[in-house]
Amino acid sequence: MKGTVKLYSLVKGEGIIIGEDSKEYKVKMAGIKGTGMRKLSEGQRVEFTVKESHKGLGAVDVEII
Repeated sequence: MKGTVKLYSLVKGEGIIIGEDSKEYKVKMAGIKGTGMRKLSEGQRVEFTVKESHKGLGAVDVEII
């Protein structure tokens, strides 16, 4: 799925992506593809895989496009 980063806190290592379906997906630093310090910026377009858990909808395998 594709979406846009709504917010991301480097301090907390997590943020929110708004998917093309207008739903919010939580993203954690570990869910971002890459090595070293991984971060996202507000307004960035991303592609990700949806992961459902008891805590709600999450984004994994996040890649900046």
